[in-house]
Amino acid sequence: MKSALDTVTAWLARGVIAFLYVPIVVVVVLSFNDSDITYKWAGFTTRWYGELARDTELLDALRVSAEVALLSATLATGCGLLAAMGMARLRPRWRAVFSGGLFLPLVIPEIVLGVALLSVFGSLHAGLGLTTLVLGHLVVTLPYAALIILGAHGALDPALEEAATDLGCNTWQAFRRVTLPLLRQALLAAWLLCFTISFGNIVMSTFTNGVGTTTLPLRVYSLLKVGLTPEINALGTLLVLFTFLIILGVGLRQMRRVLLGGDRTPQ
Repeated sequence: MKSALDTVTAWLARGVIAFLYVPIVVVVVLSFNDSDITYKWAGFTTRWYGELARDTELLDALRVSAEVALLSATLATGCGLLAAMGMARLRPRWRAVFSGGLFLPLVIPEIVLGVALLSVFGSLHAGLGLTTLVLGHLVVTLPYAALIILGAHGALDPALEEAATDLGCNTWQAFRRVTLPLLRQALLAAWLLCFTISFGNIVMSTFTNGVGTTTLPLRVYSLLKVGLTPEINALGTLLVLFTFLIILGVGLRQMRRVLLGGDRTPQ
């Protein structure tokens, strides 16, 4: 028989799942609300998806967020890979110093980083725009990418690269044919995490965005002053659907790889 602790734990787990997923279900349902007020149900309609398709300002903000997230996630993943490979070749003392500086943005409040970057851009007389926005998001996302890739790279067997070198590969070939394939899953995880963090960032974007580079979170936040409509719920529903398709695609790929690997038998 189940103990009281098991029962409490099970209900606690159900409560956590409900807390996480009920708001998403509510957003999807209210995106079909025929009322101009987001929380008052007035019947079923799909007109808010049409309103969303005609809202050029909101779509421009979505495009800016996607571009910035794509660029910052790619740069953060690439820099994180280089940092992990470089730290693997440092002495332990210097490795600790370098990692401390690399992961420092994780413990500094983001608003402090935003003010500091804005001061730097101002002293350099750099105009705020897409470049400053990407650099700001890079500061926020790079530690996460480096943390994931560093852990995966540290778990690799150094003898694999040495074996590739002994078999005739140069440094670049050993990296491309041995190290990079082994780190592929970690690189994908780091890129997806950095993309998500960048796409939803609002604090750093407030300090580093310029004219014509308003991100989606900033645009939605500005709409709070005049009131939100179910159009925002429609956009949220589409983003949830897009995220679900990505997760489904990655999951099916992983399942296919596991099944194919399981079918292999030693000769």
